[in-house]
Parts: sequence; C-alpha cells; structure tokens
Amino acid sequence: MNNRFGAKDLVLIVLVLIVGVMVALSMRQSDRVFEKLRNAERQQEETARHVARLQQSMDSKLPALAAKVDDVQAALAAGVATRPAPGDAGSVGAPVRTAGSRDESWARAGVPVVWASELWDRPNLLVSDPRSKPDFAEGGEFVSIFEGQPPILTPYRYADTYGRYVNDEVVESIGRYNPATLLLEHVLAEAWQMDPEGMWFRVKIRENARFSDGQPVTAEDVRYTNDDILNNPEIEADRFRGVYDAIDKVAVISPKVVEFTFKTPRFDNMAQAAGISIIPKHFYSRFSPTQINQSTGLLMGSGPFKLANLDPQNQWTPPNDIVLVRNDGYWGAKPALDSVRFTVVQDSLARLTTFSNGDADMARPTAQQFDLKRNDPEFSQTNRAVDWYNMQGGWSFIAWQCGPRNRDKLTPFADARVRIAMTHLIDRERIKRDINKNLARIATGPFNSETQQADPTIKPWPYDAARGQALLKEAGWEDRNGDGVLDNEKGDRFTFQLTFGQGNDSTLQMVTYIKDQCAKAGIVCELNPVDWSIIQDLLSRRDFDAITFAWSSSSPESNPRQLWAISSIEGTGDNFVQWRSEKADALIKEGVRTIDFDARMNVWHQLHREIHNEQPYTPLLELPWLRLVNKRIGNFMPYKSGMELHEFFIPLGSQKSQ
Repeated sequence: MNNRFGAKDLVLIVLVLIVGVMVALSMRQSDRVFEKLRNAERQQEETARHVARLQQSMDSKLPALAAKVDDVQAALAAGVATRPAPGDAGSVGAPVRTAGSRDESWARAGVPVVWASELWDRPNLLVSDPRSKPDFAEGGEFVSIFEGQPPILTPYRYADTYGRYVNDEVVESIGRYNPATLLLEHVLAEAWQMDPEGMWFRVKIRENARFSDGQPVTAEDVRYTNDDILNNPEIEADRFRGVYDAIDKVAVISPKVVEFTFKTPRFDNMAQAAGISIIPKHFYSRFSPTQINQSTGLLMGSGPFKLANLDPQNQWTPPNDIVLVRNDGYWGAKPALDSVRFTVVQDSLARLTTFSNGDADMARPTAQQFDLKRNDPEFSQTNRAVDWYNMQGGWSFIAWQCGPRNRDKLTPFADARVRIAMTHLIDRERIKRDINKNLARIATGPFNSETQQADPTIKPWPYDAARGQALLKEAGWEDRNGDGVLDNEKGDRFTFQLTFGQGNDSTLQMVTYIKDQCAKAGIVCELNPVDWSIIQDLLSRRDFDAITFAWSSSSPESNPRQLWAISSIEGTGDNFVQWRSEKADALIKEGVRTIDFDARMNVWHQLHREIHNEQPYTPLLELPWLRLVNKRIGNFMPYKSGMELHEFFIPLGSQKSQ
C-alpha cells in the first residue's frame, strides 16, 4: 500500500501544532496566575505583620497619648488656653501647666500623688502581653473544670474559691497585687494618695473606666458598694464585712474622686480600700436586699469578661456551666479569648477523663494523677503538667468545732487537749508522702511559710500516738467498759463526724486514713461526704463536728481577724469553729494597728504560736497549684498571684468550632 502525504495530513498536523501552542500558552498563563497569587499571598502576610507591628507600637504609645489627652481635657476644664504659644508650634500655651504635667487639683495639698504609670509602665495592666507572641490570634473558648459546684456568683454573696475565680474576671477593684511582684498597683484608680498618718485614702478613678453595659465607673459606685451593699446589715455578706472592717466612711468628692476615711491607723487600711470589688449602683439598686440574698447570678462589673447571660429574670443557677464572654467595651486591653467556660466535674477520675478527651483546656488533678501524667511522654505531647507555689495556693486543714455544734451541744473538741491529741494521732508526713506524692509541705498554721507572717521557729506537732492517748486520758477520755471505745465520766462515747467535700480521691484517702487512726485510738470517726454546694450552709449554721478543706489567700499579708477574732463567730462569720481566745483577740487587734512592719511581724509570730498551741485547726499541708493544661493555650504564665486568664490566647490553627 502506498503512503501518501495529502492535504488532510497537512491540516491535521497544523491543528495539532495549534492545539500544542494553545496548551503551552495556557500553562504559561496558569503559571503567571499562580505566581501572582503567591505574590498576593506574600503581600497579605507582610501586611498582616506590618499591622501587628503597628498595633504593638500603638499599644505602647496609647498611655502617653491618653495622658496628653487628659492634660488637654484638664486644661480646658480649668479654662486654660490650648493654642500653641507664638513661635512655639509644639507647646501648649498654658500659663499654669506645661505639656506632660498632670492635673492634681483633685488631690489634697501637701501629700504626694502616686499615678498608675509611675508604678507600672506596661499599658492596661498586662504583665505578659499575648499580642507580642508570634502565633497570637483572637477568638476561641477556654474551658476550665471546677472540682466543686459554686452555688452563688453574686458579688459579696459567694462564699467559695470558685465564686471568687469567676468574680475576679468580671468585677474589678481600685487596686490589685501585681501578679509578678505582689506590690499593690492601680486598676480602676488612675492615681491615689495616702495619708501619712494612715487615716484617709483619696482616689481618682480612670476617666475611661466603664462597666460592661457602657456606663462609667464613678465615685458614687464606690460609695454605694461600701455603704449600701458591703455594710448593709440586711444583705448576707458577713464574711466580707469581717474582711473590710477598717473603713469608717466613703465620701464622694467629685464624680471621679472618692475618699476613704478609716476608724484607726492600721497596716492594711490602704489595701482594704483598694481591694473592694466595685459594682454598679445603676444595676444593683434595682434589687431589694431580699432579692440580692436570694440571687445566684447577679454578676456585673467593669472587668475584661462579663456573664454571657445577665438576665435577672432568668439568672445563672447551678449546676449549669458558667460562661463568660469577652467584654468588648472593656477600658483596658481586651482579652484575646471570645469566652471562658467553667464546668463542674466533681469526681476526680471523671475530671481527668474529661480533660484527656480534649473536652477541657485546664483541670486540677489529684496529686497521684499529676505524678502519673507528668511522667507520661504521650500525655506530654499535647499537654503540660504545671505546679507552682503562689499566693492563692493555700493550706489544707481539719477544723475542729470548738463551740456548740449547731449552736446546741458541745463537741469533744471544745477541749484544747483533745484537739492537740488529734493532731498527734495524724501522721502528716505519711499523708504528704503516700497521698500527696511529696507535692506539698507540712503546714504549721494559718500563715504561708514563705511569708514573713509565719514564725519560722514553730515546728509541726510530731506524729506521736502515745502522746495523743495520754492527752485524751488527761482530758477525761478513756475506755471505761472495755469495749474498745473511749468514754468520758458521763458515759458518752467518743464519736464524731468528719465532713468533707466528695469527689476528690486524695481527700477520700486522707479521711479514710484518719478514720483508721481514730479507731486505733478508741475513737469512732464517721465519714460524712457532702456536695460542695452545701458546705457553706453547714459552716454558717456551725453544723459539724470536724470538717476538712483548704483556705487560700487573696493577699500577700493576710488579716487574721476574718478567721480567728471572737467577733467573727457572730452571724455567718468565718470563725465557724467558734474558737474563743482572749489572747489571740488582743494580738489581732494589736497587729492590725501596728504600722511598723518588723513590729507587726513580731505580733503575728505570737499569734501564730497561740494558734499552734491551741490547735483549733490541725494544719495539714501547704499546697502548690497543680494544673493540667492543654498546650494549645498560649501565654499561660504561672505568677506569684496565680494566673491571668485575660492574658491567655489560642492560636488560630488550634481553635475549635463552636
């Protein structure tokens, strides 16, 4: 067969060449488009970096700009011209002030004024600014697990640590202890001055401070908080009245200036006034004292977060999750997180499971769980086990009812010899080693051993069962009928009920051990596990023989009046063990009035020894904070004061869809 090249073949070749050229051109065009997209993406990334740098620069300059605006506003208010002087384009033509000076016309003459920027040069109270981190992003929800159920969130009505955690994010005070230094610094206060004699404290509130509904924070709000809430006898706030008892009067000097006067010069006058959580009059004045007492979720403040649902007719109630959302009108540096959720899981194993399944970002483990997880390589890939001692770490104890239970009948622990005997029967070194995995220190009393309030010469009562038996016999308790149980002369058997919050394996192990130790000594110890939500009611009614939990502190130097003064027995005060010591009472009164630091520490050491010698509580352990934290949480900083939730952030790739 002949092969001939015809016209049809030529056309076919031409068509193939045309198609090839078109494909090549198309591919080249696609490459150009792809390159343009890559360039656009690079430009977008560069723009984002530039915006971040610009934002960081602006954040650093805002305080100075705000100060200049304040100067101009103050000058205008005083009738001072703000037009530049002739020939000087950069100055303010003010006959009294120069640029950068501050208006101190509100202050008392002759007493130095301390401005916020003089104590802390970072803007908006951030110790660690999350926006400086390379993977910073806004958004996402942080989920934290509570071990106990808070029954109340309403300010001045809550009575547990969990209520305080929530309030700290929503309600602000005039000042706070700096998380890194523990020095008192400004929050709602722009400036303040303290009477050298310790009898008054004047505060200028920040012009830009706002409550979460946009209303300004005023001096009248401060007065209302102190007079109409904290010191209103119709409102059940006894435990707070026992803390903030130094203030005699709160006077409104002007809309933004308030002055506290004190009953007597005391070491903690300034700290008390600065520490009051300020709540809005325009919101709370709508409710009667009875409504406030019956409320569970009336929570409004000026803080970085606000309650997601603040409906007085449909308040938050337990056991619902507590959800806080970012306060977008916050006067300071707004949180990066969209929201914070507190959920309650009382069983310790269930807590660990919930955390391990990724359903929470932070949980407090038992010591055994912490010890296990910190050595688990697989766990450490996505999580951190963090422990540190801080101001709020607190101390655990067994509190003995020194007065009549339920204000009716005395318990065996009314006798100090019995209380000391109980301490001798408990091997605290064993509790520390076997139950707490050496993640604690033996406590000697109410003051943290790292503070100068504690007397370093006091040593814990030793484990000495024989000495304990001897003290019990001295107090009239011995086995008189041979049944193995101690009796007194009236024939009453030594039995008591040990109350504790359920859901914590470490606590259950500890109280079980104590029950066994008591049995060896001829004492019948009945374990009484209760839900955390009813513990406050038991304390208020003094309805327990012995109870165990832990106290934490909100200040570096605590005022012992709240727990140990005789006056704190009355009502629902926190001397719920009803311990009456005239010597301790006199030392407390002397200590709070002693301004000189060294002299005051000497008084606290004497009080420490009196409490040690009387043992109204058996101190167990000084506790560090143990936390399991998901590594997706950025800027988690263990501070001397605890944690700062509004400094947390979640990188964009780690955020979960809501």
